[in-house]
Amino acid sequence: MKTLNVVAAIIHKGDKILATKRGYGEFINQWEFPGGKIEENETKEEALIREIREELNVEIEITNFALDLEYQYPTFYLKMSCYDCIIKSGTPKLLEHNDARWLSKAELDDVNWIPADIAAVNYLKETMLSNEEIMEKMKGIDEKMMKVGYDLEALYKLYDETDDKFERELIYAEIRSIEILNTIKIENIK
Repeated sequence: MKTLNVVAAIIHKGDKILATKRGYGEFINQWEFPGGKIEENETKEEALIREIREELNVEIEITNFALDLEYQYPTFYLKMSCYDCIIKSGTPKLLEHNDARWLSKAELDDVNWIPADIAAVNYLKETMLSNEEIMEKMKGIDEKMMKVGYDLEALYKLYDETDDKFERELIYAEIRSIEILNTIKIENIK
């Protein structure tokens, strides 16, 4: 049985992601994350940037590897690598799709996804945050950092004890800010 190796872009804009409606082939009128086949001598990242340029006429920036998934279709086996992305330049134009929508986390189940993409949808349901959730997390972690007085050693400990990726990034940013500020103060004294 044939194996297809493909890449897909989970394109973020604020608290929404771009879903595209397939305009051709076996899965016409079903929704998917845009992307396509990896060509010979291409990295996954190069393939994704090329495919999105060809399908949507935009330039993307890959911000994060999201997940690998595999799916057995009746006539082929699919291996797909998904990446979180943002649009660097351009406005999406539907060159191979017949519709596109920006979906919030709450709207992910509003469209009929291609079967393989459902694993990526489930990933988003677990990891995607609304603006309200982001603000709530930021407020909560800021309260924790205030509680320890923004002490560098206490922040390192808080970072190590926190499992949430988003909260860890906020703590890390605060740690780096303090370290940079301390370096500037020391250099100015000399």
